[in-house]
Amino acid sequence: MLKNVPVLLQGYKMRVVEDPVVKTFTKDGKTEVATNQETGDPMYSVSIYMKPLPTEDGRRPAKGTEMKVTIERKPDDEIVDGAVVELHNPRISQFALDNGQTILSMRAAGLKLAG
Repeated sequence: MLKNVPVLLQGYKMRVVEDPVVKTFTKDGKTEVATNQETGDPMYSVSIYMKPLPTEDGRRPAKGTEMKVTIERKPDDEIVDGAVVELHNPRISQFALDNGQTILSMRAAGLKLAG
């Protein structure tokens, strides 16, 4: 499985579509906070709409997609729904689910306002 593959996103505009929240998971019927294995700090989840920028020759970009991204540290308070952002050190990883499906997840070291 692929793990922590760096991703280049310079050709994309990214807009927050749901405010960041602390990432949680359920284990043995109990809800737990997901933490960074290196620091022990809580991780966050944010929904972002990613859309390609227009091409240099002015052609309209392809349609975008919404994706949940795990953020490894607390985002600044100004990162709210509607904010245009950049991801710091974005990576993708591949996981196999119990039902045989394979999924990709995106993770980033941080999140900041674009510009």
